[in-house]
Amino acid sequence: SEGITKKEAMYINQSLTFLEQVIIAVADRKREHVPFRQSKLTHVLKNSIGGNCNTVMIANIWGESAQLEETISTLRFGTRMMCVANEPLQNVHKQWYQRRVRAITLN
Repeated sequence: SEGITKKEAMYINQSLTFLEQVIIAVADRKREHVPFRQSKLTHVLKNSIGGNCNTVMIANIWGESAQLEETISTLRFGTRMMCVANEPLQNVHKQWYQRRVRAITLN
Protein backbone atom coordinates (compact mmCIF):
# COMPACT_ATOMS: atom_id res chain seq x y z
CA SER A 1 0.00 0.00 0.00
CA GLU A 2 2.83 2.41 0.85
CA GLY A 3 4.57 1.68 -2.46
CA ILE A 4 1.39 2.39 -4.43
CA THR A 5 0.85 5.69 -2.61
CA LYS A 6 4.44 6.71 -3.30
CA LYS A 7 4.03 5.88 -7.00
CA GLU A 8 0.78 7.88 -7.19
CA ALA A 9 2.47 10.86 -5.52
CA MET A 10 5.28 10.63 -8.06
CA TYR A 11 2.78 10.79 -10.96
CA ILE A 12 0.93 13.70 -9.37
CA ASN A 13 4.17 15.66 -8.88
CA GLN A 14 5.19 14.91 -12.47
CA SER A 15 1.85 16.20 -13.78
CA LEU A 16 2.16 19.34 -11.67
CA THR A 17 5.66 19.91 -13.05
CA PHE A 18 4.31 19.64 -16.59
CA LEU A 19 1.48 22.01 -15.66
CA GLU A 20 4.02 24.54 -14.41
CA GLN A 21 5.96 24.24 -17.70
CA VAL A 22 2.77 24.90 -19.66
CA ILE A 23 1.93 27.94 -17.49
CA ILE A 24 5.41 29.37 -18.08
CA ALA A 25 5.10 28.76 -21.83
CA VAL A 26 1.63 30.33 -22.08
CA ALA A 27 2.68 33.37 -20.05
CA ASP A 28 5.62 33.97 -22.43
CA ARG A 29 3.96 35.59 -25.46
CA LYS A 30 7.14 35.21 -27.56
CA ARG A 31 7.09 31.43 -27.28
CA GLU A 32 5.71 29.56 -30.28
CA HIS A 33 5.20 26.07 -28.80
CA VAL A 34 3.24 25.24 -25.65
CA PRO A 35 3.74 21.62 -24.46
CA PHE A 36 0.08 20.74 -23.74
CA ARG A 37 0.53 17.07 -24.68
CA GLN A 38 3.12 16.25 -22.02
CA SER A 39 0.51 14.91 -19.61
CA LYS A 40 -3.18 14.12 -19.48
CA LEU A 41 -3.69 16.97 -17.00
CA THR A 42 -2.26 19.65 -19.29
CA HIS A 43 -4.04 18.20 -22.32
CA VAL A 44 -7.41 18.28 -20.53
CA LEU A 45 -6.80 21.84 -19.27
CA LYS A 46 -5.68 23.11 -22.70
CA ASN A 47 -8.80 25.22 -23.31
CA SER A 48 -8.82 26.58 -19.76
CA ILE A 49 -5.19 27.68 -19.75
CA GLY A 50 -4.63 30.43 -22.27
CA GLY A 51 -7.77 29.48 -24.17
CA ASN A 52 -10.92 31.41 -24.84
CA CYS A 53 -12.64 30.95 -21.49
CA ASN A 54 -12.63 32.52 -18.06
CA THR A 55 -10.43 30.60 -15.63
CA VAL A 56 -10.31 30.86 -11.84
CA MET A 57 -7.48 29.47 -9.78
CA ILE A 58 -7.95 28.90 -6.07
CA ALA A 59 -4.71 28.60 -4.12
CA ASN A 60 -5.00 26.82 -0.77
CA ILE A 61 -2.32 27.99 1.63
CA TRP A 62 -1.60 27.21 5.26
CA GLY A 63 -0.34 29.75 7.78
CA GLU A 64 1.52 27.20 9.88
CA SER A 65 5.33 27.45 9.91
CA ALA A 66 5.71 23.75 9.14
CA GLN A 67 3.91 24.35 5.81
CA LEU A 68 5.86 27.48 4.86
CA GLU A 69 7.74 25.90 1.94
CA GLU A 70 4.54 24.56 0.35
CA THR A 71 2.75 27.88 0.92
CA ILE A 72 5.52 29.84 -0.79
CA SER A 73 5.55 27.37 -3.69
CA THR A 74 1.77 27.71 -4.08
CA LEU A 75 1.95 31.50 -4.01
CA ARG A 76 4.70 31.51 -6.65
CA PHE A 77 2.55 29.27 -8.86
CA GLY A 78 -0.40 31.62 -8.37
CA THR A 79 1.78 34.55 -9.38
CA ARG A 80 2.75 32.74 -12.57
CA MET A 81 -0.92 32.02 -13.26
CA MET A 82 -1.68 35.73 -12.99
CA CYS A 83 0.63 36.30 -15.98
CA VAL A 84 -1.56 34.14 -18.23
CA ALA A 85 -3.91 36.27 -20.29
CA ASN A 86 -7.13 34.66 -21.49
CA GLU A 87 -9.42 36.24 -24.04
CA PRO A 88 -12.87 34.78 -23.43
CA LEU A 89 -15.07 34.55 -26.50
CA GLN A 90 -18.64 33.52 -26.90
CA ASN A 91 -18.97 30.30 -28.87
CA VAL A 92 -21.75 31.18 -31.25
CA HIS A 93 -22.65 29.12 -34.26
CA LYS A 94 -24.26 31.77 -36.43
CA GLN A 95 -25.68 29.42 -39.06
CA TRP A 96 -27.34 27.23 -36.43
CA TYR A 97 -29.04 30.26 -34.86
CA GLN A 98 -30.17 31.54 -38.26
CA ARG A 99 -31.79 28.18 -39.06
CA ARG A 100 -33.49 28.10 -35.65
CA VAL A 101 -34.88 31.63 -36.11
CA ARG A 102 -36.18 30.76 -39.59
CA ALA A 103 -37.82 27.59 -38.26
CA ILE A 104 -39.50 29.49 -35.44
CA THR A 105 -40.73 32.31 -37.68
CA LEU A 106 -42.11 29.88 -40.27
CA ASN A 107 -44.17 28.03 -37.65
